[in-house]
Amino acid sequence: MKRDKIIGNDRGMALVLALIVLFLMSVLGTMMFTNSSSETQASRNYRVKQDAFYAAERAIEYARTDVNIYSAIGSGSVNIPLTGISLQAGTSDASGAVTYLSNGNPPRGSGMDATEFQANYFAISATGTGPVNSRTEVETNVARIIPKN
Repeated sequence: MKRDKIIGNDRGMALVLALIVLFLMSVLGTMMFTNSSSETQASRNYRVKQDAFYAAERAIEYARTDVNIYSAIGSGSVNIPLTGISLQAGTSDASGAVTYLSNGNPPRGSGMDATEFQANYFAISATGTGPVNSRTEVETNVARIIPKN
């Protein structure tokens, strides 16, 4: 008789179930917290990389539009003077160089007659640095069309 009473007694089961549910909820909460922090870190890394990319793009755009760079370059390379680039204070920086490649006919589709005009070809490379030592390098080519002498 006593044996049946012990087997049928379910009074301690509520405590065991409560502890199991509490353990499962703790594991679930820990997993959600870990997932949330890794997503936040990934988002931060993306933003930092974009800051460096935008700094390099600003240097490229400045080098494309500054006429003084191309007139002073000769047949070598010149560093991009970054006085005209508006960078956010202290968060990103840019450096770069413009290198003379060669001269030749104007690019196809430019609408310029190859008998009257020629093109000087330049390579522009810029490196943008952002917060947390993020770094992006961007390169492009430019053709400056000038009259033949």
